[in-house]
Amino acid sequence: MAIYHFSVKTISRGNGRSAVACAAYRSSEKLVCDFYGKEQDYTRKTGVEFTKIYAPENTNTELLKRQTLWNEVEKVERRKDALLAREFEIAFPSELNAEQRENMLNELCRNLVKKYGVIVDAAIHAPHTDSGSDERNYHAHIMFTTRSINEQGGFSAKKYRDFSRDNGTETVSHWRESFAELCNHHLKQNGFDERVDHRSYEDQESDLEATQHEGPQATYLRRRGIFTEISLKNDEIKLRNLKIKKVIALDENIKVSEDLVQKVRSELQFQYSQAEYLEKTSQKLSEFQNEELSKLTTKLNTMSSAISELRKKEPLFFKTKWINQINDLIDQHNTQLDIQKHISGLSEIEKKERYSDHLNKWTEENQLLQPKKSFAKFDEPNITVKQRKLNDQISNIDHQISEISRRETEYQEYVRDQRLEIINSYIFEEDNYGNKYFSPQNGEKQKRLYAEEMEDLKIQELHTAFTKKIETEAQQEFSQKRAIQLENDRKDRESREQQLRKEREQQEQRYAQEREQQEHLAFLRRQEQEKQQRNEPKKPENDNNHDYTP
Repeated sequence: MAIYHFSVKTISRGNGRSAVACAAYRSSEKLVCDFYGKEQDYTRKTGVEFTKIYAPENTNTELLKRQTLWNEVEKVERRKDALLAREFEIAFPSELNAEQRENMLNELCRNLVKKYGVIVDAAIHAPHTDSGSDERNYHAHIMFTTRSINEQGGFSAKKYRDFSRDNGTETVSHWRESFAELCNHHLKQNGFDERVDHRSYEDQESDLEATQHEGPQATYLRRRGIFTEISLKNDEIKLRNLKIKKVIALDENIKVSEDLVQKVRSELQFQYSQAEYLEKTSQKLSEFQNEELSKLTTKLNTMSSAISELRKKEPLFFKTKWINQINDLIDQHNTQLDIQKHISGLSEIEKKERYSDHLNKWTEENQLLQPKKSFAKFDEPNITVKQRKLNDQISNIDHQISEISRRETEYQEYVRDQRLEIINSYIFEEDNYGNKYFSPQNGEKQKRLYAEEMEDLKIQELHTAFTKKIETEAQQEFSQKRAIQLENDRKDRESREQQLRKEREQQEQRYAQEREQQEHLAFLRRQEQEKQQRNEPKKPENDNNHDYTP
């Protein structure tokens, strides 16, 4: 359980105290006090866990040494009742380890340096368990100067007045609150649920009673089994507070249980509402399905009757159609025969004409070529004008022969294309719906398609597929939401069970500690009654009148 302690103290020469002696005790070092001319040796002191000096950046390096720092403070403060230093005494939350305590101390001391510009000498002390101290009592002594550091790196001429009589109460309250916030911040940062409160029980409006400060003498006697009046009174207050804490813990458990019951009721109500919603949704879905099914059934019956009527009329319709098609095919076939006869006649006539033309041209060509052969033996200069004319005629005849061959080839290609077009025109034909059929000339008729009926069937199939898709998606979405909700409920239940288990363990630990405290107090009372008559308290002797008494 996290504890809170924060007190502000002063180290004054008027009380016979020495800043050098206090620094030596807190740091467990040997320092020489120039003001009193004495050596303060606390090197045998144990339990010092960490020490460090914090200062502004422009501080002289000599002042960063503990020996020089506090002797300089004793030198600067000349009055016989001078206030040498102030001290924060703090307790760390028992949940923090050594590294976390150092981080917390560093942050607090840097805030002091930043706010007042002073030098801070801090030390963390571990509890002295061998002498009866509580093992959770890790605490720190934070000494800081009463003067700020000036621009030259030394102590300023004037002291800061934040802790004076006019502002002291407000300043101390501010630092107490700031330290509580710092503790809670580090507890949260390191994963602890415990929190501290700087306010008194009265300010918290709590039924708990505050104990009185016992001081070093009463604590010294208590550790040796001797109880003073203040110690006994504090023990009684602790017992009463223990009973009150038990009642508070029971109230908290009741509150947690009530919250848990309320959450369970809310979850049940939510589940009931979900079940009701699902029931209504399924009812609406079934009504919609029945309505759609009735519509589809009516439409299907209508289509079936229409198809039956069409089937009755189909023989007459196709009989008339086939008669017309047969007549058309007969006419087309007759036309094709006429065209083929015409093409055959043209081909015969063309062949005869072409052969006669070729024969005449060949005869004429031979006649014309004969003179050319006769004159071939003569040279070009000796050829007469008549011979040149004959050569020109021969060239023209050659050109005409090549032209006739080209035209014959083109005409043959044209006739072949016409025949293919006439043949292909009888292979396919279209009905009134735009569907193609093989003509009777080429075999059986292709299957018939009814465009309007097929469109209705496609619409029906699309509607059915869409309805199934919507139902599937709705079912999947509901299943996903239900799975997510169940998973979240399971996680919430596990977290609540873990939290209750943790609180139960903490409560059992507190009860065990309280029982141990009660048994210890009872044992101490018995011891005190036995020794009350024969033992009397003695004040411990101190060989150094100017040393700080821890």
